[in-house]
Amino acid sequence: MQHPSEKHADPTLSPGFVHAVHDQLLRYDGMRAGSERPCPGCAATTLRKNGYQAAGKTFARLVTDDGFETVTLEVQLYECKQCGRSFQGDLSEFFYADCAYARPIVDLCLFHVVDHSCQSVERILGQWYGLQVDRDTIERYDQRHGPLSTPREHVSVDGSELSVPFLAFLFGESGAESHQFAVSRHTALW
Repeated sequence: MQHPSEKHADPTLSPGFVHAVHDQLLRYDGMRAGSERPCPGCAATTLRKNGYQAAGKTFARLVTDDGFETVTLEVQLYECKQCGRSFQGDLSEFFYADCAYARPIVDLCLFHVVDHSCQSVERILGQWYGLQVDRDTIERYDQRHGPLSTPREHVSVDGSELSVPFLAFLFGESGAESHQFAVSRHTALW
């Protein structure tokens, strides 16, 4: 597997916007996640907590002036009292099944891949948002999830089309129904 090439923060959008994105994502760093779910081995619901996974689950990778910074969640482990199997708690609130990054990051990839190649989306994520997602991962998300199934709700601000759910995510509104977290054009906001 090829590792991502070294990148440096080079925001096409305002650095203030990139910092706002980073600040919101960093709120999740170290957060404990993983609610109870039935045992995947025997479907029993008699469980006990069994510590946390040694390596956290990657929520996002930020491109900063000092290189990459990984935002991770601590994942609760459970042990089934019936069969003894150890497994992760339910992470569906934060992650799609079999995705390396959190829902907002996957949705951001899917939002942009509608209009751009995977390689362009990798560059857009780095320059507009200060995020690292490699083009092969973006391509897998596109193949696995296809285009966004919900409408692309947006509002125009100074010539930029901003996703309404993304603004809700940035400014702490938890009532957003859909999950496209995106800006579709690169005009400075601040």
